Amino acid sequence: MRILITITPRMYREVLALCIHRCRTDFEVLLASPESLDGEAERFEPHVLVQDADEVGVLLRWPGDVLCRIRLLKTERIEATVELDGTTSEVSDVSLEELLGVLEEARRLSLVDAE
Repeated sequence: MRILITITPRMYREVLALCIHRCRTDFEVLLASPESLDGEAERFEPHVLVQDADEVGVLLRWPGDVLCRIRLLKTERIEATVELDGTTSEVSDVSLEELLGVLEEARRLSLVDAE
């Protein structure tokens, strides 16, 4: 499964990618700043897009291939809006375990779509 992470600041992207890689070495992760998405990110064809809550235009670059979009709002706690399988849910003070659970569900959907 391919995951594109465009959240800011850069260190947040890097830490999140490292955590995902340590827990799921079979997931491919690409990091990009929201401002510098280029052909490489487009060719990556992500299944999951992790972006800042206020960066709504990024998804428009990829049509139906994106199975899941996770929008993170950083306040005193990290809030998440998850769009997956036609539903939208909100998670308050999202944990890494919850995020990995969403990624697992997206992986399951990607396997069903591949069949």
